[in-house]
Amino acid sequence: MKIALIGYGKMGKEIERLALERGDEIVLTIDSKSPPPSAGTAGKADVAIHNATPSSVVGHVRQWSEWGKPLVIGTTGWYDALPEVRAIAQKNNIGVVYASNFSIGVNILFSLVNQGGKILDKLPEYDVFIHEIHHKEKLDSPSGTALTLADLLIRQLHRKKEILAKNPEGKIRPDQLAIASTRAGSVVGTHRVTFDSGADSIEITHTAKNRSGFALGALLAAAWIEKKSGVFTMEDVLADFLKTGE
Repeated sequence: MKIALIGYGKMGKEIERLALERGDEIVLTIDSKSPPPSAGTAGKADVAIHNATPSSVVGHVRQWSEWGKPLVIGTTGWYDALPEVRAIAQKNNIGVVYASNFSIGVNILFSLVNQGGKILDKLPEYDVFIHEIHHKEKLDSPSGTALTLADLLIRQLHRKKEILAKNPEGKIRPDQLAIASTRAGSVVGTHRVTFDSGADSIEITHTAKNRSGFALGALLAAAWIEKKSGVFTMEDVLADFLKTGE
């Protein structure tokens, strides 16, 4: 693949490293100091991978879709604009894959938590909460991954009606699902879901050791979306991969 990287921070550099190892080519890198790309420069890319600021997502989707280029969006914190992104993709007949987390391990975590929620919906003595830890430079809190986990649990646990995404002031209601966020040091990312009762606790944890898992997932998504149109998630990518093995 010939890849354009929108956002050239730690994640962009890790995607570049893995892409070159796999025989792909980085034809363009864009950061906050880069001049706007021209249609000619963008035309060299097969796909663009976006890991930049949330506020830039819609503008970049509009620009790259007008050039007929599919996008993989690893940026989080922009999902209120998802209907607009869907409309742009449909208008220009291009493909977009977005995910709160492209790590294959995290997507396995999503599956395990979804199944756990189904089982424990029948066991009201278990409460559930989420704790996520990231490096001190992360822009959003809670993380997009934590919010995805909470959404999965809200759908499965009928006794939970509301996500409490900030530190509570006092007692929380039984129908609230609490997310605790910690920002410190250089932690790549840890997500822990705990089902807790008076008798025991069940914990499902994913700990990222480095950024390579996220980068590999983004590259798999980029290869998958190249000839498709529509808006998809990493769940679609992995479902297709498990079905075909490719």
